[in-house]
Amino acid sequence: MAAHLCDSSPLLNHCRPALSHLYWKSFIPNRTNYQKPHVGFSFSGAKTSKKTSNRTGRMLVTASLGGLLGGIFKGTDTGESTRQQYAAAVDNINRLEAETSSLTDSQLREKTCLLKERAQQGESLDSLLPEAFAVVREASKRVLGLRPFDVQLIGGMVLHKGEIAEMRTGEGKTLVAILPAYLNALGGKGVHVVTVNDYLARRDCEWVGQVPRFLGLKVGLIQQNMTSEQRRENYLCDITYVTNSELGFDYLRDNLATEKC
Repeated sequence: MAAHLCDSSPLLNHCRPALSHLYWKSFIPNRTNYQKPHVGFSFSGAKTSKKTSNRTGRMLVTASLGGLLGGIFKGTDTGESTRQQYAAAVDNINRLEAETSSLTDSQLREKTCLLKERAQQGESLDSLLPEAFAVVREASKRVLGLRPFDVQLIGGMVLHKGEIAEMRTGEGKTLVAILPAYLNALGGKGVHVVTVNDYLARRDCEWVGQVPRFLGLKVGLIQQNMTSEQRRENYLCDITYVTNSELGFDYLRDNLATEKC
């Protein structure tokens, strides 16, 4: 008989049911009925021509961002339609930049508390998106010295909608993911950022994870050699970096566990 992974409840059951799953490129894992994080981001370098999961039959929309990300798809799609679709939202974020830039570090951190309160009071994440993205952009400038481009803001919005944003190596997936991860973490239900190996998970957590930490969020990391107690603690963070294999094995361990007699 398998033993409990933790005394109170399985690791993954600390997370509430998912509202949506967001994936980079073609990594579309089997959807199961276990309790998932509020939102997850997955990174994969595999190419694909299919946009539909065979297991679910659910069409996953792919947005070509064009511009910085131009040439992603073979054909005539330059991403212009996507840019036009999100142009108004990008303008709203950009209008907040001067005001956000004038804030002190402590005032910028206070924005997280204010946005969390508004989310808990029932305000939708979509309505909080312009302010949240503006806050993350400013924090990224201060902490990493990187200012997300407008097209990266669009990538973040595409992910937040539950669609796929295809980006080539070096075009900023890691930084883009922080935008919707921060936004969805405001709801208090937890965000998993899923990548393919321990090195990438650790690198991303240590590097871009500085941004949400600077803004007052708890950022966790799941690694292969961690104990169940360490895993439970890290799964309870606002944003958790984890590999697809570790997430899958933790799910299996939870579902194989039996209650103590």
